[in-house]
Amino acid sequence: MVEKRLRGVLGISLLSLMTGACTEATPSEKPRDAVGKTSSTARLDGLQVVAAEPDGVPTFINGPLGAVPTEAGAVHSIQAAQLRPVLEGAAPLFRLKPDDLYLKKAYVGFDGDAHFRYGVRRNGIDVLGGELRLHARNGAVFAANTNARGDLLAPERATVSPEAAVTAAKVDRSSPPGATASGEPRLVYWRDGDQLVLAYEVRVQGTGADGAPLDDSVLVNARNGDVFERLPHIQAALNRRVYDGNGGPSRSEGEPPVANPLVNIAYDHLGAVYRCYNELFGRDSYDNAGAMLISTVYQRTHYVNVFWDGTQLVMGDGGGVTPALLARAVDVMAHEVTHGVTDTESDLIYSGESGGLNESISDIFGAVCEWHSKGRVVDANTWLFGEDVWTPDIPGDAIRYMHNPKLDGVSLDAYSEYSSGTEVHYSSGIPNLAFYLLSQGGLHPRVPNQLPVTGIGIEKAARIFYKANVDLLLPSSNFQAAKTATEQAAFQLGYDSATITSVTRSWWAVQVGIPHDPPFGEALEKDAPVQFSGSRGGKRHFFVEVPEGVRNLKFTLTGGTGDADLYVLFNNVPTTTLYDCRPFKSGNEEECLFPAPAQGKWWVMVNGFSAYANVTLKVTWTGGYVVLQPGVEVTGLSGAAGSSQVFTVQIPERADGGTRNVHARLRGSGNADLYVQRAAAPTPSAYDCRGMKEHSTENCDLNGAEPGKYYVEVFGAKGGYSDGSLIVTFD
Repeated sequence: MVEKRLRGVLGISLLSLMTGACTEATPSEKPRDAVGKTSSTARLDGLQVVAAEPDGVPTFINGPLGAVPTEAGAVHSIQAAQLRPVLEGAAPLFRLKPDDLYLKKAYVGFDGDAHFRYGVRRNGIDVLGGELRLHARNGAVFAANTNARGDLLAPERATVSPEAAVTAAKVDRSSPPGATASGEPRLVYWRDGDQLVLAYEVRVQGTGADGAPLDDSVLVNARNGDVFERLPHIQAALNRRVYDGNGGPSRSEGEPPVANPLVNIAYDHLGAVYRCYNELFGRDSYDNAGAMLISTVYQRTHYVNVFWDGTQLVMGDGGGVTPALLARAVDVMAHEVTHGVTDTESDLIYSGESGGLNESISDIFGAVCEWHSKGRVVDANTWLFGEDVWTPDIPGDAIRYMHNPKLDGVSLDAYSEYSSGTEVHYSSGIPNLAFYLLSQGGLHPRVPNQLPVTGIGIEKAARIFYKANVDLLLPSSNFQAAKTATEQAAFQLGYDSATITSVTRSWWAVQVGIPHDPPFGEALEKDAPVQFSGSRGGKRHFFVEVPEGVRNLKFTLTGGTGDADLYVLFNNVPTTTLYDCRPFKSGNEEECLFPAPAQGKWWVMVNGFSAYANVTLKVTWTGGYVVLQPGVEVTGLSGAAGSSQVFTVQIPERADGGTRNVHARLRGSGNADLYVQRAAAPTPSAYDCRGMKEHSTENCDLNGAEPGKYYVEVFGAKGGYSDGSLIVTFD
């Protein structure tokens, strides 16, 4: 059987002998030189802001941005200096500096538009995955989008040595035993919210527990030495060639069939995938430059997996359960080829939401190429991924189900279920279902009471997603960015407003980009434990309001099985790189203690280093000031000798700006002392008023006092007190 969590990365080189004209796009239904309209009406000097960050800084703009060559020959030979005037006008709109941008690629797309891709640097250091893209037609730039900005906090110098970074990457828990590091580590920036993390990128290689090779870029924080991200590498190869891993004859382009039928099947299916991309989009191989497809079947005995090892697509024998069937599925082949396409074009980072998009786009074009190989006929199997190799004796059984992702038991079908770091094969269900609904129309399988999606057909939907992947998506694009990219792709392809509406509704159906997203995180209460389970890479977020005056704020994670990690941050949602505390221990016994915490919202993230079950999260603290309302008596107070309870009360300003008379009254049995001070908690030596009689009847009168926040302390004197009451009034 095929491992459902398989990465399946592939760089492909396709048939140099197979060529063909690109099928014409669906005829334009609006002028191709119009500026796209979206729900956003924000404009910058005649430019339309299609998408922006929470603080309003644009990420996608439509409108006239300057003249550039758009004829194919001129685009291919263009020099960066020719684009400088446009760049100087466009870059500042995104808070980028032209001098921090460098031209990476210029090309003309399958629909005739020209595109110019820029990499981004800060302080001379590459921002990993950061890009700005300019899109041009009829001699002018008409759109631009980016995932970068130049005004983020960015430390300039490393405080960890390169050698220490290499060691940290090799001994990280996700690195296999005996892992090696190749090449020199390089400094990069990694965007994490509103900051740039300075990191070493260390290339780590080895063999995983399942026997598959591992080749990751490991990011090590250059300021504290923490490993915080791993980016799997997908190598590219350069015509079709299929090897028999058991030593039988191989088959190269143009050669006759060989004795091993699976070699011939793999050869034919690679050809089908090539024709799919070539006939639909005019694409010549995964790199659009005629590179060679190389594949090996029967890599090793009883190996249930498919992977790209840097030089070829390797297929196991099915582990004796579904013997030798892994080469039989066109959609599996196309899935792997598409990883190569994605790496060449959008280069979606294989982590988080961008990783889920990466997997989904491979699933989508697996379905598209299976449809294409069957004479462009959609049937039930079109939307089943790997059904030819996943228990083929069971009708309807598949690895993933694009029309109803939850049928596999693990995939998500709505963004409300997503938490940062969800395993990419599971989160891929969200855009998979959006594509299915866009193609076929209908309603979400579990949420019937919503706006229906009008299907536009699989070919039209494929053109929209292909253009988004090739021209508009950026390495760190999330699901919301994919919604914007597919809407803009539909517009740029000239499709009508009804088509664009279908794109929008397909994403709304899976809860991406809807006007009212559910609140983020779950509320914690003091001393109230919460028990839960999670998957590897899955993240749960919690928050708690910590009052003023708290001491020894403690978050504990304990119990259960597996390995979950605790992250805590004040006033912001923690990430794997941004936190105030991260014990990062094996197992689930972790604690974060803050002796004198700030007042306000504290956030907790629990990240599944591996799958975990029945862990318990609890927050505790001592102290904490209690808010009083003026004129409202608090009763039932008690305390031992030496105890302290602090209350706060807000005395409002007078309409004429004058002073107030503030009165605090304490009553009860035993012996309690009363302290009052404006603007800060009182101490034995700092107070505006105090009552220290040998009983608990204490009064504090502050006449002619300034309005504002007052702190009232009830202190347990000799013998303590009970049955106490406190009231604060003003006049």
